[in-house]
Amino acid sequence: MSDDSDIQRLLLERDRYAKIVSELTERFDEKVEELSLVRQVGDTLGSSLDQRTVCTGTVDLLQVALAPENCSVMLLDNEGALVLAAARGAFDDEAAAYEPAAQPIIFEAGQGVAGAAVSSRMAIRIDDVNEDSRFHSLPDAEVQPASILCVPLLARGRAIGVLNLSDSVPAAFQPKHERILTIISNAVAMALENASLFFEVARSREALATENKTLKRQLSERFAVGGLIGNSPAFRAALQLIEKVADTTANVVITGESGTGKEVFARTLHHNSARADQPFVAINCAALPESLLEAELFGIERGVATGVDARAGTFEKASGGTLFLDEIGDMPAAVQVRLLRVLQERQVQRVGGSEPIDVDVRVVTATHRNLLDEIADGRFREDLYYRLKVVAVELPSLRERREDILPLALHFIGRFAARHDRPDRPLSRSAARAVLEHRWPGNVRELEHCMEQAVLLSTGAEIEPDDLGLDPASASGIRVELPAEAGDFQDVMDSVQMMAERELILRALHECRGNRSQAAKRLGLARRTLLYKLKRYDIS
Repeated sequence: MSDDSDIQRLLLERDRYAKIVSELTERFDEKVEELSLVRQVGDTLGSSLDQRTVCTGTVDLLQVALAPENCSVMLLDNEGALVLAAARGAFDDEAAAYEPAAQPIIFEAGQGVAGAAVSSRMAIRIDDVNEDSRFHSLPDAEVQPASILCVPLLARGRAIGVLNLSDSVPAAFQPKHERILTIISNAVAMALENASLFFEVARSREALATENKTLKRQLSERFAVGGLIGNSPAFRAALQLIEKVADTTANVVITGESGTGKEVFARTLHHNSARADQPFVAINCAALPESLLEAELFGIERGVATGVDARAGTFEKASGGTLFLDEIGDMPAAVQVRLLRVLQERQVQRVGGSEPIDVDVRVVTATHRNLLDEIADGRFREDLYYRLKVVAVELPSLRERREDILPLALHFIGRFAARHDRPDRPLSRSAARAVLEHRWPGNVRELEHCMEQAVLLSTGAEIEPDDLGLDPASASGIRVELPAEAGDFQDVMDSVQMMAERELILRALHECRGNRSQAAKRLGLARRTLLYKLKRYDIS
């Protein structure tokens, strides 16, 4: 009897273990199935950056893996409504296998079981839709579902859509379906988010490319040779010279008074050359002390000074394009030596560095100084001058192109009226006369600022002289005080001539910033004659 009970006990143990093994095997098979499905999802969706492809690929996977009668992906729009993105099943037998339904299917925010799943951010499984008030039937569907499983798509903590399964059989979906669909939803949400981000990046890149093309076109139009305003012989001669050398690699020196537009001419040179698509880099040599100017031009290595990081200089930044060195006449002698070496060897060596860096740069320089006088006085290297001056372009002052003053003034008025959203008012007769009579020591730059002020201050139908803010004493006429008594005619005339001559010399020296050679040239005198008159009139 004891043997029979032992046998019975062993049989029960065997059956129990067999059941456990069967359950474990079943669970193992389910896990393998789940992992296989997750891998398929990853393989199918991970390589796609298109939202439509992700949605259609998802419904294909759901249909094969879970075999529902109907499956769909719905995405939230900007108003919070759910819009059908892809479906397989009874929504539209002909069109919905890979495409959205022929008639758009939209659930307003929170509407239906899908809307409830999105609002709660929780999966919803319904065994019988007749017992759930949240169910929203589709009037055009040939077969209404009996059971539904909805799982929200969550990305970065927010709902972006929902996965829907439905079947005409009640209780068609089990907890394992909910678990698997939840796992899939995470991968789908991530793929959709990546696709959305990629779309935004692509759209931004396209917008930037369009903006870049627009800006390049505007720059080309602004700095086209024909777009520069002026018909005076001296100005047209400078333009023609720029036009001749623009499409070469020749270095150019641009001279002229401050405010004559030297940088505008340099940019025009660049934008009409083969290097127009490459960088244009400008640096003012007079604005920085020697140590900083060296670092800006040639770059610097890390550790040269406390807290200094390595950075490229303007030569490296402009490689392939044009480097504009403004006020080259004010460059310190030590920097001139290094600049000459770079021009000769076409290599730059950073401050504190030991390795030479190849550079391909067209150098355009500008100065208000007479570089030949600077060479004679020992302040500028002659060998550097001839390296920089393959071609020399001299820009006339505004006083030398008086026929261009009014066209330029009207151009500036139009530009600033548009910029500041003000009326494009014309100059009155008296204002035009004041503009023409002004000496414009600041040249085009002064005229530009004057017209901007006039646009901002003018309130009448026309711009009046008071709107210009010009100093009456700076009119181009010469003011000479006559002696109190007439006296001898010749003595008076000699005195008036001397006063006028002294005033003209002082004005020329002021406009040339004390440069005697430039002042003599402006007055049409030999330099020796000017020196004699300076001594005669006791002008220091």
